[in-house]
Amino acid sequence: MATIHDFDKIDLRVGRIVAAEGMAESSKLLSISVDLGEGAYRTILSGVAKAYLPEDLIDRNVIVVANLEPKLIAGIESDGMLVGIEQGKDGRPALIFVSGDLKPGSKLS
Repeated sequence: MATIHDFDKIDLRVGRIVAAEGMAESSKLLSISVDLGEGAYRTILSGVAKAYLPEDLIDRNVIVVANLEPKLIAGIESDGMLVGIEQGKDGRPALIFVSGDLKPGSKLS
């Protein structure tokens, strides 16, 4: 079981997707550039390519786990994680989008 202290370690922030593109190395991954406010941009690789076209993600607000240790995936450093769910029998990914005019970098509490 996780404690509230474990949860307090996770830095969840609103991020605005500013760019997204498919990757030749993978039919599942998209390379997504996220604005986390105050000039902080992150490249995040996400396994959502079968659920979303890259152009449909631009200017959408998402929830980002902002303090994960960076990880090399397909030779590219992924610096964070987009929050989503697996839905349906096939485990199709669905991102959690945030509505409204929230400022990129806003911290979830």
